[in-house]
Amino acid sequence: MSLVRVAGALISLASIFFTIFYILWFFGYLPINPELAVKLPVLAIVLALCFIAGWVGYVMLTAPRKPKQ
Repeated sequence: MSLVRVAGALISLASIFFTIFYILWFFGYLPINPELAVKLPVLAIVLALCFIAGWVGYVMLTAPRKPKQ
């Protein structure tokens, strides 16, 4: 099985589990602090921006130089 198919399967499973978790939390079956509804998405956005900035920096650092003419 290729790595892409494994990654796709893991993403699909994670999506299903998160959907079930979110529905249970939304209807009150999981007693979780309501502040997490704001804190977790903000954390995810900040981490995504840090990842993108790090990736851009890495690409800029390792990009081959153009030959001078």
